[in-house]
Amino acid sequence: MDFTIKKKHELHIDVINMVDVFLNLLIFFMLSTSFISSPGIKINLPHGKGDVLIKPKGDIRLAIDAQGAIFYDKKQIKLSELKATLEEIARKAPDTLVIIAADKDVLHGRVVQVMEAARSAGLHRLAIATTENVSGQ
Repeated sequence: MDFTIKKKHELHIDVINMVDVFLNLLIFFMLSTSFISSPGIKINLPHGKGDVLIKPKGDIRLAIDAQGAIFYDKKQIKLSELKATLEEIARKAPDTLVIIAADKDVLHGRVVQVMEAARSAGLHRLAIATTENVSGQ
């Protein structure tokens, strides 16, 4: 009589290689995704020191490119149309912060025109967007 217990061979699937492949795919897609906030408007912001401002919901951002074109909500807008839009915003929420992201090569007068449009519409909280000066210049 043979009383030895025979071991059954268990089937084992190694999933570590599959997990490695999925993690590599995840990293690839994360790195290849673009996180540009306004891809159609190229603005070279001036450098400066200031407080980091997190844009709360409801605040608006205006962009002015190097040629002086004004953009609101990623669409180009004329100064006269901007005034009407800002007046409507001021009627709904007069405490709205207007963030102006102007290219460093835009004329100073154009930035002042946008600021005056916001002030005449009743929006008195204004901020100028800059990039952090990392080179110490």
